Amino acid sequence: MTVVFWVDAGPTFGLGHVSRGLALAEALGARGVACRFVLEADPTALAWIAAAKLPAPLVVPPREPALPRVLAAVVNADAVVVDVQHPLAAAEVRALGGTRPVLVVDDAGPGAREADLVLAPFAPAGARDPRVLAGPEHVPLRRAVAAAGGRPRRPAGHVPTVLVSMGASDPGGLTVPAVEAVGRARAAGARLTARVVANPASPVWKALPALLRALDLPPACAVEPDRTAEHLAAADLALVAMGVTVYEAMAAGVPPLVVCRTSGDAAHARALEQRGGCTSLGQHWTVERAAAALATLAGDPERLAAMGRVGRGLVDGRGAERAAARLLALLGGAETADAGERARA
Repeated sequence: MTVVFWVDAGPTFGLGHVSRGLALAEALGARGVACRFVLEADPTALAWIAAAKLPAPLVVPPREPALPRVLAAVVNADAVVVDVQHPLAAAEVRALGGTRPVLVVDDAGPGAREADLVLAPFAPAGARDPRVLAGPEHVPLRRAVAAAGGRPRRPAGHVPTVLVSMGASDPGGLTVPAVEAVGRARAAGARLTARVVANPASPVWKALPALLRALDLPPACAVEPDRTAEHLAAADLALVAMGVTVYEAMAAGVPPLVVCRTSGDAAHARALEQRGGCTSLGQHWTVERAAAALATLAGDPERLAAMGRVGRGLVDGRGAERAAARLLALLGGAETADAGERARA
């Protein structure tokens, strides 16, 4: 059984599409399903896929339409997973489907109506359409992150650590002002330190060494999927951009302070904040507001603990298992029952 993943990747898109795809591929691979990716040649994305020990992906050349390459890749596939930035057209999904089911991830285009399953983790839960897997419980997270559990007990006098991560590619260039917010909070008397995670391939990486030295903060860590759980275990709170990283933090019981790039991001973050799972700074945040929020949260361990509990209650880390189970149910076969049992465990 083979599933083809069509995902976007690169400085413009970030790596969230790839991260979600890898989580789903991991859940499907555990049941003997072969998975292959089709994407543009982003070095970080290709390294992540190789690290997951998946087959070499089919790479779409620059400035070439992706759909013909994807259609060629799915000829012998049993199912297709699509996680791309642009709103899918109905004709695209029909062309990809035919006799095989199509799972569309986080896409509000007209093509979603043609899909057999729609994974909409950022949408409100409780959608009436049985095809739609909505809400935080359906966020696809990799197994290592889902198993990270809550934060370990800190010793007396512990200095809180802020995980700063603006995504694997930081297309908005938000890492520098986020680090400056940490420095400003410390200058105002807040007891905290930081663990900054960024991509060496992104432009912001070159600016970080001098900035972190000036603020007396540890050197930045290169973004690596296998170290996400480690970074979360070391953190007491997280200053992160709205995206998969927010849900990874919630699953690990690390309260997120969320910054947003778009109005859509702000709406997602606001919905999570209303349920007590994060604190949102919105789309038009400033270094000063972020610094004040960091200082307030770092000085309130009871609030941090409460937010961590809510986050883990909303995101249990089994989203990939649930989506894999539903996709396999459409395909039938011996894997289906086992997948369903694991998803309910």
